Amino acid sequence: MKTKIISSLCILLALCLAIYFYAEWQKQHFDAALPVPPPADEQPGGHWHDGEWHADDAHDDTGETELIPSVDWKPPNTQPHEAAKPGNLDELDADDPVAKAWAKVDSLAENPFAWGGTADPRTPGLIAQLMPRPDGIEDDGHAEEILLPLDDLIRLRDPRAIETLVAYLCWSDMAYAPLGPAVSAMGPLAIPYLLPYLEEEPPREGEAFLGFITASGFLANIGKRHREELDGIVEYILLPKLEEILATTSSSDVRKDVEEQIDRLKQ
Repeated sequence: MKTKIISSLCILLALCLAIYFYAEWQKQHFDAALPVPPPADEQPGGHWHDGEWHADDAHDDTGETELIPSVDWKPPNTQPHEAAKPGNLDELDADDPVAKAWAKVDSLAENPFAWGGTADPRTPGLIAQLMPRPDGIEDDGHAEEILLPLDDLIRLRDPRAIETLVAYLCWSDMAYAPLGPAVSAMGPLAIPYLLPYLEEEPPREGEAFLGFITASGFLANIGKRHREELDGIVEYILLPKLEEILATTSSSDVRKDVEEQIDRLKQ
């Protein structure tokens, strides 16, 4: 009886090993059949579509191919975050909490990898294809031309993409669900690029209004989640700015949104 049990166990073990090695062989065979992207030095930008690698061609205003995005680009209808700083910031005491908070904003913008992430060689080409952002979506084909590289940029999780992702997140023509989680995942790195959408006089309708509403919500989410790491940005920049807007705006829609974000940040 014991001999039969041992024999059965050996057969079962042999069968399990055979299944395991067969599965491994199948996996290796499948992986070997997958197409491989071209080397980064040959094609820094591209995306997969229908099982094929498509090069990302980006053009500047002259029609010439350009693979490096312009560092001077700023979101439309907004101001660079420096414009919102208090006057004579350079003259503020180094220990002034407002100056420290703005120094943190600058540090976030200048050190995209401080919060993790890796540089992917495809990122510059994808950014150049997407930026500057178009004025509008002309047709379904145009939308696909935007969504394909945007999807690739989201999947790469390269911190250098945050400015581009925010620009599309706050665009009235691009209500694209994956953008929200992608921006949220980068957390504090999004702060310098969301802040410009809190304009002095938030518009009541249109693209700029949507950008304001979207940015205020994401700023509140990130501020609440990363309050300690933001070194005073919530207390000395974000909350004062929202409270100033609340005190000066006559738009009921803006007031409702701003009150909600202030309540969340004060919880």
